[in-house]
Amino acid sequence: MWSEKSIGWCVAGKRSELHDSKKDSRKAMTGLGEHKLEYETVGPFVTHVWLHHKDGHNHYAARPVRKGVRWIRPMQLSKKEQTEYVVCAKKINYWVAVLFMVGSSLFAIPGFLPASLAPAFNVIFFCGSIFFTSAAYLQLVESINKDITNPALFRTQRCHWIRWAWRPKNLGYLSSLVQFVGTLLFNVNCISPFFLVTPLQMDVVIWGSGMLGSICFLISCAFAWLEISRDPMVKPFRSEEWWIVWVNIAGSIAFQVSSAVAFYLPQTGDVFAPVLASVGLTFGAICFFIGAFLLRVEDAIDSQKFIGGDYAQ
Repeated sequence: MWSEKSIGWCVAGKRSELHDSKKDSRKAMTGLGEHKLEYETVGPFVTHVWLHHKDGHNHYAARPVRKGVRWIRPMQLSKKEQTEYVVCAKKINYWVAVLFMVGSSLFAIPGFLPASLAPAFNVIFFCGSIFFTSAAYLQLVESINKDITNPALFRTQRCHWIRWAWRPKNLGYLSSLVQFVGTLLFNVNCISPFFLVTPLQMDVVIWGSGMLGSICFLISCAFAWLEISRDPMVKPFRSEEWWIVWVNIAGSIAFQVSSAVAFYLPQTGDVFAPVLASVGLTFGAICFFIGAFLLRVEDAIDSQKFIGGDYAQ
């Protein structure tokens, strides 16, 4: 892991000082033999990397690398090894999308069922929260291992997964980490109705965890938006990445509204605004399903580009 204090060029094991300029967001960080890395930042966060090599240079944005849409220029891999790596690395993105689609479907289904089936809703919601948490953890693992702030990513293209690490300068990592915390809070929110009986208990544990979980989702979306906000390849209303982020923002806002009005009245133990809470939850879940489905669309488009040789080096 590097920090701002270690900024400098490293060529063939030798490091020379680099004076950071406040006027330029590009920062030379490290080198890999004849290859050099240069980072572009937004505040303390890395959003783009320039890989300089003897044949020229390659430019990488954080999110496409994290999601497997843009692959790091292979330095020591044959075409066969590169293909094997792409297939391996894309598996995790596939399961992130599938698990989010299943989880969001389970959160949306009760909104279309009759009230007579309400006793089963909590079971459906809890199952949905497990799928959400599983997907969020896989996305966190993905962000750890596809971290452009980690020079080791440019040294190897082997498919080896690290299950936990601290990547504070990676916006995708921070987005995934906060989202994972939010899903854990929703696990608490969804399992608590089986054990709590008084309105006070339900407000503190169920309503409180739902509110905090929704806030985590909003913060996660803010990090995700900041990650793509300066990427010239992301076109508003045209790019899959743009739609994925903003559909998830809409879903997170809907979840927040649903959570805000879902507190329990101390006099009766009833939910304050059950209809609005249900509509917000259902709409948010549909948004999350669309966002997860777009991950598969994005991945399919990228796979066609790879097959067509667009990413072959």
